[in-house]
Amino acid sequence: MKLSRQITALTIILLLPVMARADWERSISAWDTRLPNKGKIQTSFWGNSSKSEIGNLDLTDTGGMLEVAYGISDKWTAYIAPSFDSWDLEGGGAESGLSDTTLQTTYRFRDEAVNNFDLAVTGDLSIPTGNDNKTLGTGNYEPGAKLFASKKFGSVIAVANLSLKTILGADSGEKSYILGAVAEGVYPLNDKLSLNAAVSASTARTDGADSLLDLGLGARYNVKDNMFVGGMLYKCLTDAYDLGVQVAAGIQF
Repeated sequence: MKLSRQITALTIILLLPVMARADWERSISAWDTRLPNKGKIQTSFWGNSSKSEIGNLDLTDTGGMLEVAYGISDKWTAYIAPSFDSWDLEGGGAESGLSDTTLQTTYRFRDEAVNNFDLAVTGDLSIPTGNDNKTLGTGNYEPGAKLFASKKFGSVIAVANLSLKTILGADSGEKSYILGAVAEGVYPLNDKLSLNAAVSASTARTDGADSLLDLGLGARYNVKDNMFVGGMLYKCLTDAYDLGVQVAAGIQF
C-alpha cells in the first residue's frame, strides 16, 4: 500500500506543477514564464482530486496547495507553498493532514517583449513536513530544477517545461530521481477567458510502477485584472491513476 500511495502522491504533485499568478499567468498545467512585478505579492490556491485503484480497491486522493509568491525584481521571484493531503482507500483506512512544503525561486532571462519568446529557470526544494508514516508526505528532502519556455504562435500561446527532481535518501524501491515534461496550449477566447489543453509525462517514482502520461482540458477566467479562477479535467493514459480534476483561484496584492 505504501508504494502505491507514493505513486498517487507523485500524481498529485504532477497535477499541481503550476501555481497560478492571475492574468500574468496563462497556463494551468505547465509552468508559465509570467512573473509578478517587483514588490508584488501573489497568493493562489490549487485544489485537486484523483481516483485510482489498488488491486480491487478504489483510492480517492484529495489535496491542495497554497502558494505565496513575492517579486524580488521584475525577473526574479521567490515562493513558499505548503500543501495538505487527504486519502481514502475503500475498506483500507483513511488519513488527512499537512503534506510537504515547497520552497522555490524562478528567474526569467529571456523576455517575449524583447526576444519574441520567454525562457526561465526554476530551482525548488520540497521539505518533508508531511507525516510519511501516514503517507501524507514523501519523507524525503527533494531538490529539483525546471527549464521552461513560452511563445505565441498566432492566437495560441505554447508553454512547456522540462523538470528534474532528485530524491535524497530514497527508500528501498524508490528511484533517486524523477524526470518530467509538460506542454500546454492556451487559446484566448477574449481578454478574460481562455481554453487550455495539456499533456504531461514523468518517469515513475518507485520500482515496478507505471510512468505517468495524461491529457488535460480546462479553462481559465480572469474575474478582475488581479484575480482569476480556473480548472482542468485529466485523463491518465497509464495505470498511475484513472481520472483527476483540478480547481484554482488566485489574487495579487
